[in-house]
Amino acid sequence: MESTAVSTSTLAPDEFDRNVPRICGVCGDKATGFHFNAMTCEGCKGFFRRSMKRKASFTCPFSGSCTITKDNRRHCQACRLKRCVDIGMMKEFILTDEEVQRKKDLIQRRKDEEAQREAQREARKPRLTDGQTLVISTLVEAHHKTFDDSYSDFSRFRPPVREGPVTRSASRAASLHSLSDASSDSFSHSPESVDAKPVNFNNLMMMYQEQGGSPDSSEDGSRLSMLPHLADLVSYSIQKVIGFAKMIPGFRCLTADDQIALLKSSAIEVIMLRSNQSFSLEDMSWSCGAPDFKYQISDVTKATHLCTAPGGMY
Repeated sequence: MESTAVSTSTLAPDEFDRNVPRICGVCGDKATGFHFNAMTCEGCKGFFRRSMKRKASFTCPFSGSCTITKDNRRHCQACRLKRCVDIGMMKEFILTDEEVQRKKDLIQRRKDEEAQREAQREARKPRLTDGQTLVISTLVEAHHKTFDDSYSDFSRFRPPVREGPVTRSASRAASLHSLSDASSDSFSHSPESVDAKPVNFNNLMMMYQEQGGSPDSSEDGSRLSMLPHLADLVSYSIQKVIGFAKMIPGFRCLTADDQIALLKSSAIEVIMLRSNQSFSLEDMSWSCGAPDFKYQISDVTKATHLCTAPGGMY
């Protein structure tokens, strides 16, 4: 078996195209790089090094002009060595045993140093504590338990109306009815008990109005046609956020007023974050199962911005 000891083998990237297969100049086998000043395979590299170090003298048993191939390169050592010299291999490039060992040691030392640097980089990386890992696992589990990616419940909402004008009085009635439903279904009760103190939904309405609109705005009536559906969607989404919050460690230990305050201040943001799971950058839409439940940003603006994103998507 041919030796593969360290030598002065080098690659010369400027002297060949990397996309072209490299061929050994001695036997035609696959070359591994420039060895002793010539492009050769590992076998011919080892043969030349051993022959030069032993100062071997070979005699061709034939006519002295054998064609050396991958299959017959062992048959005539004399012609193989002659071919090595003919393509430019030089014995001056061969390292002594001491030089070979020094090169091996240098390579190993560099590997060890790189391994040590990598270990130091890994050690400097921030690590999560066991407590942090547990909290993250709990939050992920809570999200999965309160997020239905089949969106099957959307069929229970009042249907979305994207076309056809509605009168201003009908739009106002629909908006007030929808907001009433949303308030009574979502924030009117404590997350812990239906007997707890009701929430003044006017505060939440004021928050919505500050973010861009109200049902009393002077927008054209046709722009309010999506409001009943979106109101159901937001109400449903808030209920899911409440379920999510109740699974967060420590949330149930808070007073009912504190729980409600936290939900009122963060529910919309949580809904927006969760909606990203159904959002597509390609067409800037939220896809929630059936075609009717694919929402564009225009659906929200037409509902006077009562929601900062269409659909809590939970």
